[in-house]
Amino acid sequence: MPVPLDSSKYESSPFFNPADFVGYIAGLGRLGPAPVPEAVVLSYQASLFEHASSAHASTPAEGYFGKWLRYLDGSDGRVAIAGHFGVGAPAAAVMLEELIAFGARRFVSVGTAGSLRLDLPPGSLVVCDSAFRDEGTSYHYLPGGAPVYPSEELTAALRAALGKRGLTHRVGPSWTTDAIYRETAEEVVKFRDEGALVVEMEASALFAVARFRGVRIASCFSVSDTLAELAWRPEFHAETTEEGLELLFAAALEALGADQPGV
Repeated sequence: MPVPLDSSKYESSPFFNPADFVGYIAGLGRLGPAPVPEAVVLSYQASLFEHASSAHASTPAEGYFGKWLRYLDGSDGRVAIAGHFGVGAPAAAVMLEELIAFGARRFVSVGTAGSLRLDLPPGSLVVCDSAFRDEGTSYHYLPGGAPVYPSEELTAALRAALGKRGLTHRVGPSWTTDAIYRETAEEVVKFRDEGALVVEMEASALFAVARFRGVRIASCFSVSDTLAELAWRPEFHAETTEEGLELLFAAALEALGADQPGV
């Protein structure tokens, strides 16, 4: 059965857009006076959000976005980090949509992923250059089942920032799925044979939304667990996983042009 169930939606208009929702919030006086960030790092792990908030002086947004958004001091409100909005394609897509409607135009998604390859152990760094769409959200933005891609320019900037720091990293596709508790050995083999390095929950939806809305996005992962031996070995709370997230965050800031002193 195809997704979406009614493919005519690609030629139809939605009942409301993210800009309508943000306008509604503004009309209630709940948007807050905070500046519009040009660029945002999307984070999913609470540890990374707290690291970013403590290692870099930051100011919480006011009003509606205050639950999720912190501005990095020294960037004049240009760069922010968003977190605590949930995990998975639907949650990430909603946050991205609302930030786009707010006015942000460049994004780097920094998260964790499970390795599909023996030579990519926990603690490895991965830059995503495409994503297999094994989730439902992206199909409401783009038809067909072909992989979806991030911004080439922003991805290149992210790779350059990692290289400048001498950080070894792999570049390749991810397998994006909604159902982490239904991943099977057969799927691991299938997507590995098709070139996927890792499995995660957001990339393909984020890429689809960004393409649909005409904004730039890149995505990177710290490997937090492995399925490469067709058995699960978790390392979510390992020091190498946390260090990987922090290193990726620093590179993301540089890729977004926010690595100057004070930021």
